[in-house]
Amino acid sequence: MEFNATFLVSAISFILFTIIMNKIFYKPLGMVINERQNFINEAKNDAVNANSKADAILKNRDEKLKKSTEDAKKLVADKINTANDISKTKTGEAKQKSAEEITSAKSNLHNEAKQNTEQLKNKVKELAEVISSKVLGTDVKIENTDTEIINRMMV
Repeated sequence: MEFNATFLVSAISFILFTIIMNKIFYKPLGMVINERQNFINEAKNDAVNANSKADAILKNRDEKLKKSTEDAKKLVADKINTANDISKTKTGEAKQKSAEEITSAKSNLHNEAKQNTEQLKNKVKELAEVISSKVLGTDVKIENTDTEIINRMMV
């Protein structure tokens, strides 16, 4: 193989072409590739950080939700207990009041029954006097000592 000037010119032009291509094409292309790789790495790190923050926020939310649920259940249970206590108190008061009213009503009925019995005795006495007067033809008066007889007549 011969080495002549054509070979030398071809070698020099290849070296110049490589240097020019390196400066014009490969270095900017390498920089773009590096920038894209850095962008991808940063985005990945940001995504990992955001994911960990989201997990922390979800965990915090779940804890708060659990705590608020427990607080709500406790509050409802307390309100139910309070309502039951108030209900028992009011029921007891109502029972006592109704018992008093029943006792009062019984007493009133008993008094009215006595009054009605007395009125009935008087009516029976008057009726007996009227019947006796008509049968006997004279005025007959029944005295208060004869109330046993009237009581027997009523029964």
